[in-house]
Order: sequence, then structure tokens, then C-alpha cells
Amino acid sequence: MKMIIAATCFFLLFTNSAPAQNIVGQKPERNVPIAVAAAFGEKFPSYEPVWFSNYQGRYNQKLVYEGRFIFDNRYSLAIYDGQGDLIAFAATIEHNEIPAKALKYMKENFPAFPISEALLVTSRKNDITYELGIWVDGEFIVKVFSESGDFIRSTRA
Repeated sequence: MKMIIAATCFFLLFTNSAPAQNIVGQKPERNVPIAVAAAFGEKFPSYEPVWFSNYQGRYNQKLVYEGRFIFDNRYSLAIYDGQGDLIAFAATIEHNEIPAKALKYMKENFPAFPISEALLVTSRKNDITYELGIWVDGEFIVKVFSESGDFIRSTRA
């Protein structure tokens, strides 16, 4: 009987503590590929990033490395693949830097939801987009706009 109680306590102890491990935020990456660190150093020679690794893509099957740093007094993010190719560069922007057309769309379609995050994203093909984040019913939604302010798509973060 004591053995069953001990086994049950042991089981409950470890099954209840496993979900608690997800409370901690993302940890910095220490093992960044040399090609990635070198490519970042060439593009941003006087900056020291904090690296994170992340899985992206349709089925979260593509490993990317995110270098987070402050560039031009803005929080910035450079995303690289494992071979050191720059996928995208993103920087925070102020509300007055958002295209008027995008602001008009947000006011017409989401008047009760203020913009909580605004990014200017440049892809490896030099395509520029604006990504505006809002909270809707506890879910973070990102609205993507073209350089001119035309709505492109909506994604969930």
C-alpha cells in the first residue's frame, strides 16, 4: 500500500510540474552557427545581438536564428537561416511613421483595438511591409500592409 501511495505521489509530482516549464520565456541561443554570426557581423559590424533560435514555416520545420539588438535607437531583429542568409530585418516604428492608408484601414475595421506593436519589415528581396499588431479577445493578431499602406493579409502570432 505504501508503495502505491509513493508511486502515485511521484507520478503527480512530475506530471504537474511539466507544464510549468513553459512559463519561462524564450532563452537566448548560445550555439549560433559561424556562418550566421559572420553574416551578421558583415551587415551590422558595430552591434552585438542577443541570439534566439526559432522554428518557422508552414509546419514549423525551418530553423532560423534571430539576432535582437538596438539599431538607430529602435528595437530591431535580423532573421537568418542556418547558412547565414538574411531572411528579413525588422525594426519598431512610431505611430506617425505608419502609412496613412494603413491607419485608415485600422480605424475603419478595428476602431476599438489600439495598435500595440508596429514594425517595418524588409525581406531578403527588399520587399518592405508594415506589420501592425493588435490584441483581439486575448489573441495577438498581426495585420500586414504593403509599403504604400495597402492591406495584404492577417496572421495570428
